Amino acid sequence: MFNALSFPYSNGATEGFYNKIKVLKQTSYGLKNFEEYRKRILLVCN
Repeated sequence: MFNALSFPYSNGATEGFYNKIKVLKQTSYGLKNFEEYRKRILLVCN
């Protein structure tokens, strides 16, 4: 708690990217290969 108030840094952006990837993983069931999954991750997170 002290660190959260003392430092201006946050991992909110990282948590947001992780959440987007997790949702994408759930919705893209049935993709043929990893390269297609990778392309979708890059598309969503950029």
